[in-house]
Amino acid sequence: MDVRDLTYFRAIAELGHMGRAAERLHLTQPALTKAMQRLEDSLDGKLFLREGRGIALTELGRVLLERSGVIDRMMTETRRELRGFAQGEAGHIRFGCAPTLAKYYLPEIMRKLLDQSPRVTIDLETNVSGPLLAALRQHRLDAVLTHVTGPMDGFEVSPLLEDEVAIVASWAHPLAGREVRVVDLNAYNWVLPGESALQPWLHDLFKRHGCPPPKAQVTATSILYLPSLIGGTQLLSLLSTRNLQDEVTGRHLTQIDVADARHYRTFGFVARERETLSPATRRLFEIIRETL
Repeated sequence: MDVRDLTYFRAIAELGHMGRAAERLHLTQPALTKAMQRLEDSLDGKLFLREGRGIALTELGRVLLERSGVIDRMMTETRRELRGFAQGEAGHIRFGCAPTLAKYYLPEIMRKLLDQSPRVTIDLETNVSGPLLAALRQHRLDAVLTHVTGPMDGFEVSPLLEDEVAIVASWAHPLAGREVRVVDLNAYNWVLPGESALQPWLHDLFKRHGCPPPKAQVTATSILYLPSLIGGTQLLSLLSTRNLQDEVTGRHLTQIDVADARHYRTFGFVARERETLSPATRRLFEIIRETL
C-alpha cells in the first residue's frame, strides 16, 4: 500500500468527486483513477460507489478512511520529529497524566524535562484513567501516567507509585470523627470521578456489604478542584490521602473512618513498545522514574 495513494484517497473521500480531487492534487483524472485502482487491488475490494454525479465510500472505504487518519497522524508526527532533530530540538510529546500526579509531581517532572530538553514541545492532557487510556489506544497520546491495574495488550505498563484512596467528607459531616459502617454511607450522595477505575472498587465495596450502589449526585473529570464544594455540603467523595495533607484541601475535608474500606491503587507509565517511542518521550519516562 502506497502512502501517497492513501493521501489521494483521503482527498477523494473528502470531496466526493474524482475530478475535483484531481484538480486539488494537480493530477490528471486518469492518473488518479489508476492510483485508486492500484489501492483497491492491494486491498482486494472496492472503495467507492457511484452516487449521482459524485461518488460515495463503500464499507471498506469507510474503514480505510478511519485507519488512514491514524496513519496520517503518525506520518505527521514522524515528519515533525525528524524536523525537530534536524533543527536540534528534542522532539514532540503527547502526554496524559492523572490529576493527583499532575498536582504533586508533574511540575517538577516538567521542569527537569525542559531543563534537559529546552526545545521540546508538549501536548499535555490531565484526566482520569478511562479517557487517558482511550486516547492512548486511539493514538492521540504517546504515553500516559495513570492508575493501572495490570498488564494491557499492546502496551508496556511500568508500575511506579502506590497510592492510598480515602472516603472523604466535610469536617462538619455527621459521619466525621466516628467509626462508620458501609451501610451508613447509603444515606448520603457522592461526588465521583467519571470513567475512573475507582468507581468499580466503590461499587464492589457496597455490593460486598449488601448495599445498593452509591448515588452519584455530581460526576466530574477531576475531584481535586472541588474540595470547597464537598466541604460545604454533606456529599461524600473519594480522594488520595496525599490531598488531605494539602493545606487547602485539608482545611475543607477529612477522611471518613470506614471499616473494610482501605483501598490502594498503583500509578504507572503506560506506552507502546519502548523502541517505538520518540527519544523525547523515552527521556520523559526516565525523568518520571527518577522523580516518583
